[in-house]
Amino acid sequence: MSAPGRAFLLPLFLIALACSQGGEAITQDPAPAALPPKPAVLAVRAAGDLAVQIRESGFFRWGVPRLPGLKVEVGPRASGDAVVWVDALPASREVVDLVKGLPVELGPAIVLGGTRYGETGQAVALRIPEVAKPTWVVAGPPGEGLTNLADEVLFRVAAAMTGLRRGRRGAPLDVDYLLRETSWMQRSGKWARAADGGWTLDRAAERDDLAEWDRELQGMTEIRGERVVLRVPPAEKGRPELSRLAAELDRALSEMVPRVPVTLPSPVTLVIEPDYTTQGRHAGEIGEAVRGRRADLHLVYHPDDLPAYRYALAGVLLDRAGIAGKLPPEIAHGAALWLSRDWYGKPYSDWLPLLAAARVLPEPEEILAREEPEDASNLLSTPTAAAVVDRLPGSTLKERLAHLPSATQVREILASFRSASEAPAAPVPKEETFLKGVSLAMLNSLEGGYHAPAVERQLDAFSRLGANAVSLMPFAFQPGADRPELRFLNRGPSSETDIGLIHAARAARARGIRVLWKPHVWVAGASWPGEIAMKSEADWAAWWRSYRRYVLHHALLARWAGADLFCVGVELSKTVGREAEWRDLIAAVRLIYPGPVTYAANWYGDLETVRFWDRLDLIGVDAYFPLAGKPGAGKADREQGARQVAERLGRAARRFGKPILLTEVGFAAKQEAWMEPHVEGGDYSEEDQAAAYEALLAALDHHPWLAGTFVWKAFSARGSDSGPEADFRFQGRKAEGVVRRYYQGEPRR
Repeated sequence: MSAPGRAFLLPLFLIALACSQGGEAITQDPAPAALPPKPAVLAVRAAGDLAVQIRESGFFRWGVPRLPGLKVEVGPRASGDAVVWVDALPASREVVDLVKGLPVELGPAIVLGGTRYGETGQAVALRIPEVAKPTWVVAGPPGEGLTNLADEVLFRVAAAMTGLRRGRRGAPLDVDYLLRETSWMQRSGKWARAADGGWTLDRAAERDDLAEWDRELQGMTEIRGERVVLRVPPAEKGRPELSRLAAELDRALSEMVPRVPVTLPSPVTLVIEPDYTTQGRHAGEIGEAVRGRRADLHLVYHPDDLPAYRYALAGVLLDRAGIAGKLPPEIAHGAALWLSRDWYGKPYSDWLPLLAAARVLPEPEEILAREEPEDASNLLSTPTAAAVVDRLPGSTLKERLAHLPSATQVREILASFRSASEAPAAPVPKEETFLKGVSLAMLNSLEGGYHAPAVERQLDAFSRLGANAVSLMPFAFQPGADRPELRFLNRGPSSETDIGLIHAARAARARGIRVLWKPHVWVAGASWPGEIAMKSEADWAAWWRSYRRYVLHHALLARWAGADLFCVGVELSKTVGREAEWRDLIAAVRLIYPGPVTYAANWYGDLETVRFWDRLDLIGVDAYFPLAGKPGAGKADREQGARQVAERLGRAARRFGKPILLTEVGFAAKQEAWMEPHVEGGDYSEEDQAAAYEALLAALDHHPWLAGTFVWKAFSARGSDSGPEADFRFQGRKAEGVVRRYYQGEPRR
């Protein structure tokens, strides 16, 4: 019984007791009112701009609102039950005094255990031993490396103070020092007493990824050109494609260097990484070619990505010329593309008519902004920025960028693109193959994401299952159902990055597996995409602008990656009444993406109410239809419910004259899974999950209006367990056998 229920029954009990004693009331001294527990106080000792940056970090945005028993104070004199000092190098006198006696120096660079760390982005967290309250110091050069490490330390110290633990950041720090170069490259360990009674490093308890990476680099061999050096494992030196790559990059540098101009006293160094997971561990981010600390660039070789390597080289030249840091980010991207020229399969200038016709050119203020918005799409904006650079006066890049253009000048340049913006509609091939699909969600980790080798093992497993298609699902984040701003979740290796999606699509197509590209919106809190609705027309206009940019970003990626189908939206139920906006967006998608296009309707109400099916090639449905409405349904009841679902889908196909694609179909491994298929959680039951699949797939099997099914869901890596959680996973459970029989049979249209 709940506490409110007990509180309600107690007065009734006392009244009854008083009545039973002849109406003589029993009196009691009132109990003293319980005082609310005093919150724990976490003090963050930071000042100036650093304090502002800390307050804008993820800990304050996501952690503090979810820690009601914790009070956080920030300032140079903040005090509390635990203290975290955050200081930029060279450290203040107070911090230097605080770490005195430890084997560390915090001067112009970090020195830990006698090793000097002077790279930008490196930061260190130090536990101060034998003090009255938990105390940490986080120090490093100003920048993201320092604020990101401080953010993690705050999460972990708060977890230790409150006992509330969620995910990796919810685990208390179990080390005394942590020196970090990237989230996956660090040196950590424990303090130990030295012979003289002071403190030293406990070498036996130490983990040093940085030293290990240095040793690996020293063991690499070189493929040298005139201006470029590739560093490769010794076994890779004989690969002819890498020698050709070095020659091609040399030619690119020879062409770009005088256009800056810039001198190269030392060659550009590139580390050839075996995969994106290793690249992310070493460089802290992933992409075709990304910047590093021990080399100019870290790249994963693919023959189609040569233009991306040239673009990354151009960025190195901007840095070497001392230009990049002085420019707005979009202008810097545009300058690099002006040097390298090609962009996702075309000269950048060829994209301008399409982007203008799709009405997705950036605004002048965005091109000139000193910070990129959270819904920025470099994929869409960089060709425009390159064209702006091209229209500036001067013959070299330095001359063109000697004076930045005004917003008025940029607006005039953009208007010239719009004046020549007609583009023919793209032909749409007819899809005949029945799609035996798996909804492939990304496991949000460096080792398990779309970019990781594990995804290839999953694709092989799907082939053995009989599947011939997967859906790839990037996400944008919306902070509330009525908030018009979107944040693209493609920035870090633990999210659905552009290169991760491209890699997964390439790996699928190499195995003969078709790809449905299916962008989702994740809404904060307990909400979901079906609740998205704005409060004003101004907010609707802002939401559509951001959502349009998000969808067209992925339409271009899907085109480049060779995706077979594209989905313009997923279960956006309260937006489908805005028919004009949807028709306009679909037309814009078709300017960029040449394949079949669908929309994934919510099972509950979208199917019959969407009025723009005529502009799409397939009717998409996320099909979580209940098969029975009450507990205890038997096999006959489930089969009858499944037949009714099939009849409803068939009627919709005939009404709209389009085939049906079940963009999601699934059941959680829970008891009575057929009652509320869209809900996971509850009492675990593999048997009921399999029984629900058996009923529905049997009813769907041979209907000619069905284009395919995408089973919900599997992840890009299997993970460490398939334990008894009442979730949607089907691999390793009895439902997998049901899906295998269906996919290895002969479903047909």
